[in-house]
Amino acid sequence: MDHLRLSDAEREAALARLGEHYAAGRLDKEEYDERSDAVWSARTRADLRPVFVDLEVAPSPRPAAGVVRRGRRAGLPGPLIAVLVVLAALTVVTHLPLILLALLAWCLVRFHRSRHWTR
Repeated sequence: MDHLRLSDAEREAALARLGEHYAAGRLDKEEYDERSDAVWSARTRADLRPVFVDLEVAPSPRPAAGVVRRGRRAGLPGPLIAVLVVLAALTVVTHLPLILLALLAWCLVRFHRSRHWTR
């Protein structure tokens, strides 16, 4: 794929990446100008490789599966709590605990599956 010719959009994306490195302080103004000239004169993707060879930064590690992300509340979600309250009230009013317990079990299974599939 390195032999393919660059489009203007790819050059602009490369310049944006170069600007990020400049903003992070990895390049001074003179180096940025030289490298941006090299980006505009590049014809193939292979021509861009020397521009970024000493600038590429390893991506930040992703959180491990099953780890609760910051800002995400652990525990039961609001709708499930509302369903539990309604089921408890119906159990008291109708005296049919077996049907309502089955509904509760179904809700818990659905909740567990939805959390399992989103990880």
